[in-house]
Amino acid sequence: MRPVFRHAIRVVVGVLAILGSRPARAQGTAVTPRDCVEVKYIEGVWMNWGGTQVAYLLKSPNVDQNRNDYQLYVREIGDKSLSAGKLLVTGAEISNLTWLRDDSGVAMLMSIGGSKKLVFVNIAAGSVESTVEASRNIEDYSVDATGSTVVYSVANPPKERDDAPGASQEEIAKGYRISVDDKPADAWEMWKTSTIYTRRREPSGGWSQPRELSIENPFTHIAATRLYFVAALSLSPNGKRLLFTYLSDTVPEEWKSDPLVKRHPYTATSLFQIMVLYDMDKATTTIAFKSISPASVPLWAGDSGSFLVNAWSPIGSHWEAEDIEDHRGSVADGNLFVVNVDTGEVEEVFRNVPDHHEGPLFWKNDGDVIIRSASNTIARIHRFKDSWREVEDVRVTQREDDRFLYLVSNGKEIVGTHESLSTPRNLFIYEPGESQFRLLSDLNPQLRNLKFAPVTKVNWKSSEGLNATGLLFMPPNYVSGFRYPLVINTKGNDGLFTCDSGYIDDPSFAPQPIATSGVMYLIRTQGEDWKFQEEIDRRPKGYPGGISEAVQLMDLWDSAVEALDKRGLVDPSKVGIIGFSRTGWHVEFDLVHSHLRYAAATAADNVQYSLSDYWLSPGFSTEVEQMYGGPPSGKTLENWRKYSVSFNLDKIHTPLLMEVMGYGTRDDNEKVISVNLAVRFEIAKGLTRLGKPVEMYFYPNEVHQPEHPLARIASEQRNVDWYRFWLQGYERPNPEDPDQYKRWEHFRDLHAADLASDSSAEVGETRH
Repeated sequence: MRPVFRHAIRVVVGVLAILGSRPARAQGTAVTPRDCVEVKYIEGVWMNWGGTQVAYLLKSPNVDQNRNDYQLYVREIGDKSLSAGKLLVTGAEISNLTWLRDDSGVAMLMSIGGSKKLVFVNIAAGSVESTVEASRNIEDYSVDATGSTVVYSVANPPKERDDAPGASQEEIAKGYRISVDDKPADAWEMWKTSTIYTRRREPSGGWSQPRELSIENPFTHIAATRLYFVAALSLSPNGKRLLFTYLSDTVPEEWKSDPLVKRHPYTATSLFQIMVLYDMDKATTTIAFKSISPASVPLWAGDSGSFLVNAWSPIGSHWEAEDIEDHRGSVADGNLFVVNVDTGEVEEVFRNVPDHHEGPLFWKNDGDVIIRSASNTIARIHRFKDSWREVEDVRVTQREDDRFLYLVSNGKEIVGTHESLSTPRNLFIYEPGESQFRLLSDLNPQLRNLKFAPVTKVNWKSSEGLNATGLLFMPPNYVSGFRYPLVINTKGNDGLFTCDSGYIDDPSFAPQPIATSGVMYLIRTQGEDWKFQEEIDRRPKGYPGGISEAVQLMDLWDSAVEALDKRGLVDPSKVGIIGFSRTGWHVEFDLVHSHLRYAAATAADNVQYSLSDYWLSPGFSTEVEQMYGGPPSGKTLENWRKYSVSFNLDKIHTPLLMEVMGYGTRDDNEKVISVNLAVRFEIAKGLTRLGKPVEMYFYPNEVHQPEHPLARIASEQRNVDWYRFWLQGYERPNPEDPDQYKRWEHFRDLHAADLASDSSAEVGETRH
């Protein structure tokens, strides 16, 4: 018998109502993976400092060339026509756009000749006028007000270890020692190092030679040029002060003992993200803000004397005490603060920002701050003597299904992107006093002829009383009373346009292609009122290490299936489940321990907390031990035996599709195989040896979230085929792989034999 982690299920089915984003269509073509992958997305909107123009970046998948084309457009705020605007530049991997303060041009990163460079674009001429190159790809940058001083970071190649490839010829001949010490320093191997450089524009228009910045750790006073996890570079308008964050292995004891700091995931490996202030003239470094986890890129005041940043409250402050009292302390929590760099004075500007990564939208010359205070609301914050208060807000819409990203505002007009579950991303503008926002673009007209699955909101409660909200994609020609197969997406979505993944470039999920093929599809949502820390606090007790996380979410999905079963919507014997990244581990845990018998599953590029993860990924071994309360030996071996997939492959009775990303490494040399692939062989080979159906696909040129269109289409189509085969018995005519269904038909025979040999339960039977 499998261990069972549940009490009697208390099912609460919420009100189901079709969301108003788009009704089901009687006519139209079924959505395919290629339809989804070819959708064009806006990936950033930036307003100039004068508040008169916006630039936006459009990502256009090019399937024929297997690449993504990027197009930079600019348009006047006063232009209300339905058009893309003026095309400035087309290129590869354009990102990180910044307007110069005189609005004459923009700076941005762009791949040229296979190397990412910093380029300056003249808006009036629509041409690249200057380029800053580096010996390696530029990761991040910042410019002063005039564009005459730049700072940028480049990633360093991996540091050669004393006991590895840097060995002498004599050591190579005789052999040399390999260190297996499990020290906290091993955690540094998880992070890349970067070096920061600065350049100045010369009278000729060219750039000075790069000057490498040596940064002194403000706690140890040790200077270094190789820094870990450099981010959020922000150069003051006058070019004299630089803010950025990086990882430090040292902080004061006051920081280490702080209750919120203890909760941060970095602290498990004794790494702390700190924000520092570097004086460009004096070459000195100080702590800029007494907090770990500053989340947004700092926004400087025009006089370079203060800055705004979203972060956890300063350590030991009364704001932090309020956060703890309100159960706020997850990584996603943050407040907006203003810091005077000359006096060190800190003031809270806004509490509980909706997105801790998104900084203020505008800092007006009169001192007022424009922020996004909710998903669809822009607020103006004014300073009254010694406190900041919201004096005006503008709500763009009241409709529940509207979603807005990349909002920018000059204090009057609001520009950004609008989308819903079934309507793709477009540029919009809203002016206070208007009854509705206006769309400014129509970037994906080809989607009008497709038959999208309508979406229903559903609420349920786990057996432990945890409330959950989900989006249920209904087959377009839904028939009341018919019990449909169901696929569960464990990664989640907050109402953004969802065709293939739920998040752009995630593999495997394919909600619309799966739903329009006649299968219900469930995605969990986390709205603005969702508190991650509160969910953590409610995790079941009595489990070692971090196992309660998987137990809680397993119970949540078990309860969802039972809720939909009670409503008569789904067939509980035909349920599939897909996991990606961390939720792939949740899925593998469910296949072993759930009281449900899933009919098919996918685990894509996921952590496994397996023996292979432990042995083959030294930088990850400490976290794996923490999951089980200790190593796979001695007193904690039993925890591994009970909860790790490594010791429980025999309990898996679900056909499993595994998808693995190669991060640029192939598998054509078994002596230099990708570790990311190697760790997956434990499960794939183990299930194969046990005669259980498992299919593993490798994408050597893709990273965690696949970028290339052909890989994305293949992943989505593969999953559509996988779930239609196992849940509907359907085989697609003329698949790209002519042997696909031959293998899967063999898997079906193996699966039947496996189920017959498992006498503990019948398919779909609830275990108590």
